[in-house]
Amino acid sequence: MEIGINYEVLISENAQIRFKEILLYLDINWSESVKNNFVLNFKKIIEILKSNPYLFQEFSKKKKIRKCLITKHNALYYTISNNKVQIITIQDTRQNPKKLKL
Repeated sequence: MEIGINYEVLISENAQIRFKEILLYLDINWSESVKNNFVLNFKKIIEILKSNPYLFQEFSKKKKIRKCLITKHNALYYTISNNKVQIITIQDTRQNPKKLKL
């Protein structure tokens, strides 16, 4: 872990698709403020990942995947390599973790 480095955050196509699906779901089933809260939390996490990606817990030591919660219902999974953070996917925390494809 290197201190003082700004990490580049990359978002996979899968994570982008999941992000859009969640926004659509929130748009249809929840209020604008809930949707805005989700987006705000996501942006805050991106900023944290840029400066301190090791802050969040390891999800899979073998695959070097970390996990952080965006909201209590949505988790973000990512890896760190060569000063880059790769967001792999966003998953509903209420789903069976065995369905998670990482």
